[in-house]
Amino acid sequence: MSLEYRIERDGDRVTVIPEGDISLETVDVLRGVLRSVVDGQNASFIDVDMQAVTFLDSSGIGVLVAAKRMAANRGATLMLREPTAMVRMVLEIAHLDGLLVQDASA
Repeated sequence: MSLEYRIERDGDRVTVIPEGDISLETVDVLRGVLRSVVDGQNASFIDVDMQAVTFLDSSGIGVLVAAKRMAANRGATLMLREPTAMVRMVLEIAHLDGLLVQDASA
């Protein structure tokens, strides 16, 4: 299992694009990336584009929730965009889809 990522910036919006599995084995990578974006990018909006995420477990959910809280504490908004069907299902089971997912229509 591996996790790669890209970071794109457009004005005050930063998009983190993880690719691969977000699991106990890879969650430290995501945690570090999100922490550096929240702490160092001076962004008002942080999107995590989930369309290339192939797996998400509870450790990944924990990192995403913690990053959302950390962003909010710094006056920024962090939301997930374009979750795959599997990721959306995991978030729905955890009752976190409404908290974390920004619909494409918004």
